[in-house]
Amino acid sequence: VGDALGGPVEGWTPEQIAERHGGRVTGIVGPWHGEDWRTARPIAPYHKGDGHVTDDTLMTHALIRVYDRVRDHLDAYAVADHLVPDLLSPRWIPELEAEALPLQRIFLAEKWLVARLHYGHVDPREAGAGNIVNCGAAMYMAPVGLVNAGHPAAAYAEALEIAAPHQSSYGREAAGVFAAAVAA
Repeated sequence: VGDALGGPVEGWTPEQIAERHGGRVTGIVGPWHGEDWRTARPIAPYHKGDGHVTDDTLMTHALIRVYDRVRDHLDAYAVADHLVPDLLSPRWIPELEAEALPLQRIFLAEKWLVARLHYGHVDPREAGAGNIVNCGAAMYMAPVGLVNAGHPAAAYAEALEIAAPHQSSYGREAAGVFAAAVAA
């Protein structure tokens, strides 16, 4: 629901949103550029709207697949060993209406994971240092809270471990706080 409501207006100012939609968005709306989404610049070939998911959901699904594969709690090394290869494996990307590498769809801060771990061979526990500090890691930490349901402190600690290859500073803290909130 968050993707469906927020995705179509992500990156646009409140004034642009009000002008385009005649006020606030209160339901599912189509892509910003309508039928021209395949060629509209600067965002082509991506389109948000019509209920398509964002990279936040793509990352959440990838983390769920890692939990499914590992069948245990995760750490920074699990991100390097399982999440990064998942991002390099072709998957159906609804927004592209095609099978593609998730790496091609995710935002720059999330591409950092692949650049640092797959290509840079950086220690996963330190790979997040230097990345864009944003909410990217927090946006896919709900599964960490579910795995640690009823134990917010454990969810917080596990999320900090998982976010280490991706984020530093308050970006990493946000991931921990979000996972703890889900666990509570």
